[in-house]
Amino acid sequence: MRIRKPVLPSGWYPTHPASVEDFILKVQERIQSDPTFSQNAKACIVPHAGWSFSGTIALTALLRLQPGPQTLIVFGGHLGPSHQPLMLMDDGVETPLGIMSVDIGLRTMLLEKIPCSSDIYQDNTVEVQLPFLHYLFPESEIIWMRLPAKLESFKIGKQISEIIYSQHKDVRVIGSTDLTHYGPNYDFTPQGVGEKAYQWVTKVNDAEIIAAVLSMDKEKVLRKATEDSAACSVGAVLGTMGYCDGISLGKPELIAYGTSRDNYNSDSFVGYASFIWK
Repeated sequence: MRIRKPVLPSGWYPTHPASVEDFILKVQERIQSDPTFSQNAKACIVPHAGWSFSGTIALTALLRLQPGPQTLIVFGGHLGPSHQPLMLMDDGVETPLGIMSVDIGLRTMLLEKIPCSSDIYQDNTVEVQLPFLHYLFPESEIIWMRLPAKLESFKIGKQISEIIYSQHKDVRVIGSTDLTHYGPNYDFTPQGVGEKAYQWVTKVNDAEIIAAVLSMDKEKVLRKATEDSAACSVGAVLGTMGYCDGISLGKPELIAYGTSRDNYNSDSFVGYASFIWK
């Protein structure tokens, strides 16, 4: 049995089970105190920075997923338009909570329809979600895919929805992306630095891609990500949108938004948002 070991350096997320649980329970207590809270989402998009930066924003969506799925499909990114989709070909993944099994049967069906290369690379977009998912859905299996930055990823998401429907599987889909990476550390400073830059990121660049996701405008989502650097893993966004369109879910809801600058004052910062589909 081939198991994917964690490859991210220490600090991205807790490595001790008690610390994972402690982080989740603290957020869960606050989120569930909201009178509008419910667990009826079938898909979501969440950020993928270290937990100290974006873990709370990610959990605000993950906690709203319907419980008890057979399989979780996680779409990661960090792939350009020329890349082929990547699929984890191992039999399971190691998390701080133990081994999470891969849905090998579903993966086989997906690979028959969707050509993928093996994902053997270090990348945070999927791995950083795994401890959350293993804790919240301990009986679920997983599919790990990364999708390229092109409209074909929307079609792949729809194609996957058709396969899921044909198999009568109970599935939840998670797309993983961060938004604008701004500042000298990212070599992206079209509005200089300081408050003006922060306002542009939050009120213009991130706001416009958020609006495009909310309106399910896949062309604008791709354009904002590729032309304006408004998302780092737009393939994952498009795949999630395509899946949700394929199973005729309504338009998404924005559940949370923030930036790393909100807690760590710096001229280099990243935007984070979470969405759900019911």
